[in-house]
Parts: sequence; structure tokens; C-alpha cells
Amino acid sequence: MANTVSLDETDVPAEQKTPRAGPNGARFGFAALTCALAGLLAQFPLLRNPLAYYTDDAAIQILPTWFRLGEQVRSGSWPVTLDVGSWMGGNLVLESLFGVWNPVNALVWVFVSIMPDLALAGDVVRSAAFSAIALGSYLLFREYGARSWAASVTAAPLPFCGSLFFFDAVKWPAALLAFVWIPYLWWVTRRMAKGKGNAVWVFVLGVLAVTAGNPYGMLGVCGVLFAVLIETAVNRRWRVTGEVFLASAAIAAVAPLVYLPLLLSSQVTWRSAGGSPRNTGELTPNLSDLLNASFPDYVPEIPNVGDSAVFFCWFAVPLAAWFDWSVVRQRRRELTGCLVFAGIFLLLAIGPSDLWMFRWPLRLLHYGYLGLAVLLAVLLSAGLRTDHLRRRTMIATALLLFCSYLGWAANPAPSMLRRQVLTVLGLAVLSGTAVWAFRRLGTRGLVAVVHAGTVGTFALQVHWFVDGHTPPPYYYPTNIAEARAHFAHRYQGAVFQISDLGGIGPPRPGPEAWHDLMPGSFYQATGIESINAYTGMGFSALSNAVCLSYNGSACVDAYSALWQRVPGTEAPLANLLRVDTVVVQRRLIPEPVVPAGWHVVRRTDLITVLERTVAAPRTNGRLSWASPNVRVTANTVLDNRHETVRFSRLDSRSGHLLLARLAWPGYTAKMGDRQLPTHPGPAGLLQVDIPADAPNSSDIRISWSPPGIRIALICAALGALTTTALAAAQAHQRRHAALRRASR
Repeated sequence: MANTVSLDETDVPAEQKTPRAGPNGARFGFAALTCALAGLLAQFPLLRNPLAYYTDDAAIQILPTWFRLGEQVRSGSWPVTLDVGSWMGGNLVLESLFGVWNPVNALVWVFVSIMPDLALAGDVVRSAAFSAIALGSYLLFREYGARSWAASVTAAPLPFCGSLFFFDAVKWPAALLAFVWIPYLWWVTRRMAKGKGNAVWVFVLGVLAVTAGNPYGMLGVCGVLFAVLIETAVNRRWRVTGEVFLASAAIAAVAPLVYLPLLLSSQVTWRSAGGSPRNTGELTPNLSDLLNASFPDYVPEIPNVGDSAVFFCWFAVPLAAWFDWSVVRQRRRELTGCLVFAGIFLLLAIGPSDLWMFRWPLRLLHYGYLGLAVLLAVLLSAGLRTDHLRRRTMIATALLLFCSYLGWAANPAPSMLRRQVLTVLGLAVLSGTAVWAFRRLGTRGLVAVVHAGTVGTFALQVHWFVDGHTPPPYYYPTNIAEARAHFAHRYQGAVFQISDLGGIGPPRPGPEAWHDLMPGSFYQATGIESINAYTGMGFSALSNAVCLSYNGSACVDAYSALWQRVPGTEAPLANLLRVDTVVVQRRLIPEPVVPAGWHVVRRTDLITVLERTVAAPRTNGRLSWASPNVRVTANTVLDNRHETVRFSRLDSRSGHLLLARLAWPGYTAKMGDRQLPTHPGPAGLLQVDIPADAPNSSDIRISWSPPGIRIALICAALGALTTTALAAAQAHQRRHAALRRASR
């Protein structure tokens, strides 16, 4: 008989070597340990670099926008679908990543908006997300039959796998919040499939995952539902398969609320709603990278990646030779879902870099790792094999040496050799200690070694890949109150900033660089309207007119474009945009030519600031131009989505109005019950046409709503009704089954 050390053997009484808590107490204890350890590990990067989480898109787009949205929610506006003053970055439904329909996201915005420091707020949000992911993973692993200790040691490192930590957590925290819901959705869906839950929880968590707004999260939702569907079908539980299908359809019915406006608006953006698959290699791992998933020092040969982006957990490969793989064969039907889920996302992760609207497949790697982690927790729960000790030791050693060779071949620089040797020796010692501890001490020893190894390997990764220069210290502003006080009287009205954010200060900008310039969407967070804002979607007509980039940078040609008179209006573009202040980075234009009607109010080594000599006449709305035969007598903004214009016409010819609003799809203009034509005008500004046969004086009501919103709301309502009916049917069936059991 094979000499296998498992949790049920009498020669190694593992249960006697675990803490003597009751079953519920032990489960709660391991769950609490998992959350606490994840929260603790989240602080490690901050010990190395206090701004480790305050970089890239997180610092110049996500957190400032969360702050602005939080203020709007606190003032009574939710959902916030359009922010006119953010211009290209202001169509929040189109941007989708902010998850404007998600109530938990709204709570996050409110929290960020009441915190005194954006960096600190981001740290707290990430720490909470890491703990939530660890807990959700723990519950999922337990649902698949993993022992509580095995679920704990596997769930704790999952939030810190390379792709999730170094990319979603550090750079794109909105994607991190979307991933939070995936293990919980999987958990409740499988519980429903086993008759221990109902469709309501599946729908609620599915809706939270979908409305988080991240398209990769949406793929995760599809993967979870498909995996459980296949699992129930393989086990020939056809009634349950039907229930999972109906629950999936109900969740899918909510997707148009999030993504239909994006698809219907893509024609005015930089992003296409289609496109052929292609592979540029950007953020695209390969199969050999995945073989090094247990090596914390391994840096894949992917352009612009300088950290352990494909890391999974330290013990997956080193302990592979010691697992009882017969468990997978014996439970293959039960484990179908996790195998399908892992297979789908690992294949996508090594697939083409651009597939439809999705790019950068590395961002899907941690979804595949979640599926692998389920399998890993189940394998650990069966214990470690100790028969054929010499053979297993040789296999484990060969695996480590082979993977270390792959790591060396990918980066054979002599400077990396010391790190590579340290890693392979460390993993050998850790895995050997884990096997010894399990043989001598049972699960208590194994838990201690695996958790200690997780802490140690992550500490090494932080030491190697997070320091005072990684991520780059741009020293973005963190205190919005101070920034508001600083800029309160510095710039007047709407600001247009001509700068290259990548070229501010050698080699990286210090805090003083942001005394005059603001990166990304920071102007909006400080309450200043700026044409510049961070956007992932853009608005082609405006960006082409003034060469605006995704991060709010503007090129040299933007300066001359502002002063050019727009044909048909005889007004410069700056007037149509209602710009009052122009801030010019002197590195781009050392001595800007001052146009008529403007003057220089400030000049430093970094910037030149121009303002209007005489303040331009302004209405209370956003009207910026009317044709000569139209006299506007009143213009009022009711909110971001609604505006009114009262006009009188001097003759019977048709007239035109231009508003300092981008002409996003979804705008309507009505004169009484009559709908007026609206379309993009110069630079993509909203143009309203007044037909010749219209009354000579009237009020025009201008409003915007996300395109397709009505059909999206109807679909969402149908999804909710389907869920209600399914939950009622499940409750009836369980009552009927209970009565039958009672009558026996």
C-alpha cells in the first residue's frame, strides 16, 4: 500500500496536531487568519515606498475621479453618468471602468472623498480589497471541499500574485475592485448548484461584478457561470443545469446597462467596437513564463515589464511532486468547473495581445490562477505523499532546476545570477521544510511553513521590485484640500494646459513641479474645469483639433489651434471651448506668442500663464456661440445632463447654436414637442440646429442620456424578474422536498 501522509491516516494523526477548536471555531479562525495575513502583506510595499500604490493611472485618473464622484454622491447625485467639465474623460458611462451603477463603488468614492489624503485613501481601499479577495477565495476553496487550513494557505497569497498585484492593484485599482466579486460569485453559484443557496444571491453578486464596469471582470463572470454550467452538465444534473442557465441569463441581462452605451458611442472615440485579432506582444506572457509561476524573482521577457508579473505562489511547483494527484482523478467530475475556468483563462492569457475590444492578456492571468488555486487547495487538503521519497525528491529537484534554467535563459545577465541562485535554494529549503514539517508535525507544521514562505517570498519581491524608484516617484499631489487652496485664485475659469506630462522635470518631477501644472484628471478633483483630463476612450474630433492625449497632455500644435478662427463662426476655438486661462509648459513653447485679447499674467522657469484681458461675456449655461441671426436671452445649466436656452431670431433663416459640451451620442434638443437636429460641430462640440420653419422665439431643452438606456433598463428589469421567479421556484421545490421527507 502506498505510504501517503494524509489527514485521515493514523500513523500521522494530523487532526491531533491542529488547534483544538470546534469545527466552526477552526473555520472562523482560519478565515480570520487569511484576511489578517492578506491585510498585513498589503502594508509591505508601503514600508519600502510610502507611495507604492500612488502611481500611474491610479494616481492621475482613478483616485482623483473617485474623489470627484464621491463629492457628487454626497451632494445627492447618483448614479453620476456625465461630468461635462471633465470633457473627454467626462462620459463616465462610456468609460465604464468607474462602475457608475455599482452601489459598492459609490461607497468607495464617498470614502475617498472624505479622506484627507488620496494616497492614504487608496492604500486603505486596496488593503480592504486584498482581504476581501482572500476571504472570497477561502470560501470558494472550502466549497470545493478543501480543508480550512489548506484553503487558508492557498487563499492568502492569491491577492499578491504578479498580474493582480503589480498591475491591477498598483496601477488599475478599478480592475482590482472588479476582481473582488469573482470568487464570491463562483462560491454562491456553486452553492446554488448544490442546493445550498438560491438564485437571489447569485444575481446580486453577479450584478455587482458586472456593474463594477471592468470588461475583464465581465469575462470573469462569464467564465464562472460557464464553468459551473459545464460542471453540472458533466454530472448530469440537468435540472440544476437549467437553473444555472437561467441565473446566467438574468445576470447577462444586466450587461447592456454597462456596455451598451460604450458600443453605441464607440464611433466618436479612439476605440473601435471591432477589429481583427493581432499580437504585438504587449503584456502577453507565454507558456514558459507560466512554468516559472512559483519563482518570485522571475521577470518575464515582456516589453515594459520589470517585475514578477507572472508569479502565482511559491509552493505550487516545488510541492508538485509531493501531491496526491489521484485526488484529481477520483474527483474529476467535481473539479470540472475549476479545470474549465483555469483552462479558459490561461489560454486567453497566452493568446493574442488584441482580441476584439480586449487587449493586454496578462490582465487575465490571475483569473486563471484563481481556478488553479481551487485545484491546489484540494490537492493540499489530501496531504503530501511520502512514499518513494528518493524518487519524489529527484522529481522535485529536477522541476526546480528546469524552471530555474528557464528563468536564467530569459535573463542571463550576471547581475541576476545571485538572485536566481538565492531563489532556487530558498524554494528548495522551503519545500523540503514543508515536507519534513508535515511528516513530523502534521498540518500545524505545514500551515506554519507555507504561510511563512508566503510572507518571505512576498517580502523578497517587495525588496526587489518596490523601492524609492519603483514605481517611479512622480510625487503627484495627494492632499486635495491643499491643492484647492493653492489653485483657488491661481487660474481663472476654464483652463487649457499645454504640457507633456512625461517631460516634467529631470529625471522625474518632484513635488514642486505640480505647483503650476496638474496631471491627468487632477484639475477636476480640485474643482477647476479643465479641457485636459485622463481618458481611456477619448473623443476623436476634440483630440484631433487640439492634439490631446489620453493622459491630458497636449502637443505644441494645440497652442496655434486655440487661436485659429473656426470657419462659419469667425470665433477662435478658445472662445468656442470657453477657455479663460491657458497654461503653457515652457519646455514645449519657450516664448508663446500672445494673441490679441490675451496677456501674460505669470511666467516661471516652468510655465507661461495667459488670461483674457477682458473677461468674456458668459451665460449661466454652456452656450459658446450662436449664429448672427439668433439672439440668446437666457441660458441655464440645470445639471450635467440638462440645459435650457431661450432665444429669439432676427429673421426667418435657420440658425445654429454651439455649446461647450462634447457631442456624445445620446443628446437631444427639443423645442416644445418638436425635436431639433443635434450633431458634432467644430472640434466635436455639440451643435443644435434651429430650422427655418421654427418659431422666431422659444425655449430649447437640451438633455443627455446614455444611448440605449431604455432597452438596457428593460433588460435589467427582466433579469430581476427572472431571478425572482427562479428563486420562488427553488423555494417551492425545497418546501416540497422537505414535506416528502417529513412524510416518510
